[in-house]
Amino acid sequence: MKKTIKLFSILTILFFSVSCEDFSTELEVENLENPNDQILTSDPVALEAISKSIIHSWYMTHTNYYGPCMAMATMSDIITCSWGNSGMRDTSSEPRVAFNNSAAYGSGYITNNYFNSLYSVLADSNTLGKAIVNETEFDDPAKIEMISKLGQALSIGYLAIVFDQVWLSDETGAVNEDGSSSTYAEAMTFALDKLDQAISIANANNITLDDGFIPGGQGSRIVEFMNSLGARMLVTNVRNGSQKATINWAKVLTYAQNGITSDFEIYMDDVSWYTYVPQTYLVYPGWARVDMRVVNMMDPNTQDYWTDNLTFLPESTSVDARLLTDYQYLSSNNFRPERGYYHYSNYRYSRYDSYITYWTENLVVYSKSENDMYMAEAMAQMGDLAGAAGVINAGTRVTRGNLPLVNANLADISYAIHYERSVEFAFTSPFIGFGEMRKEDMLQPGTPLHFPVPGKALDAIPAPNYTFGGTTGVAGEDYSTGGWRN
Repeated sequence: MKKTIKLFSILTILFFSVSCEDFSTELEVENLENPNDQILTSDPVALEAISKSIIHSWYMTHTNYYGPCMAMATMSDIITCSWGNSGMRDTSSEPRVAFNNSAAYGSGYITNNYFNSLYSVLADSNTLGKAIVNETEFDDPAKIEMISKLGQALSIGYLAIVFDQVWLSDETGAVNEDGSSSTYAEAMTFALDKLDQAISIANANNITLDDGFIPGGQGSRIVEFMNSLGARMLVTNVRNGSQKATINWAKVLTYAQNGITSDFEIYMDDVSWYTYVPQTYLVYPGWARVDMRVVNMMDPNTQDYWTDNLTFLPESTSVDARLLTDYQYLSSNNFRPERGYYHYSNYRYSRYDSYITYWTENLVVYSKSENDMYMAEAMAQMGDLAGAAGVINAGTRVTRGNLPLVNANLADISYAIHYERSVEFAFTSPFIGFGEMRKEDMLQPGTPLHFPVPGKALDAIPAPNYTFGGTTGVAGEDYSTGGWRN
């Protein structure tokens, strides 16, 4: 059964999110060690500094080694890895099993840290919003308000993508006065409303962001970036194929048409800004490899699954030029066979070899191709097959892959979109592959469709522990009953 957890106060979980070991649910107790809300929301210098941390904090949480990104990449069979780091081995075992949500689980940090950090981003964003309500004197109050709304959107939206339930709050306090949580669908609606407000404020005030907010000189494109994020969050949030029809495709199309028109990059200085996942640990030699499912998509003559009787696979060939430019053939495996030959693969992703060599360069964090595929998918779902085919044929399928033009029929268009999400930009940002496989009912049977509230948070509330995966939860809603191998 679904778990709906009620808290005495939403502040309980927000206090927990900023690493307070002990907290009180008595709302009238004055905290003598920290400034009260009036002081906290009236210091423009401190608040300006907080505003410059919001996008950075979200991005570093989003791509963190200690988050769920690596596990969800293996769960989606975009990459494969038998190493135990970040829960990869446990969550990609076959057959799939329930996620270990015990507070004592050694890899429990993959959900706990992510959960805490995003609620911390939310708390900071709400503080900025409250300062605007209190009419704190900023040099550019519209920019602060926009950052507040964007931080609320990103924290809530990415909690919704990963967890089964989310506690909603903004500058006015908890949304649900009884302290109850909201579903992931309700949370995404809330997040996108905040995102739309951020876009509206930015447009009305011609807001751009300097390198203090986003290094790399692309802060003038913040409105484009926010629109593209809206398309991604809308499409990525559904849990199964039947929910695909419930996506507001007209809204996806509007976001995508107003989204990025070239790759969006951030300068990684390897001090404050860097990316662990996917562009480091999922591509670094000796770590993860490309799942054979993806190799087989480029070369159908190559097996899509490494069986126990295999000792070697020759180099694949493909009409897709990217097999040579973006992927590296490896003649041997270094994974431990006793953990399952199904982890094996003869390819790694090599497109980011420059980044993992030099570490300081502009890195694409949202590709134009990703935005194009949301545009094409929305067009196709709304019946504009010719328009969808046109977007695909003008994009990376042809310009980088040298593949033939896709035909203007729904089956070919849908597969071409799925192909690009798996081959072209799956390593650009976390959850792209997982969201695609989840949406298409292609996750292996028993794979959790979302994570439970972390066990440590449940213990702190306190609330009963629960989990998903294997056969635990509601079939097709909490764990997959589909699978690409079926």
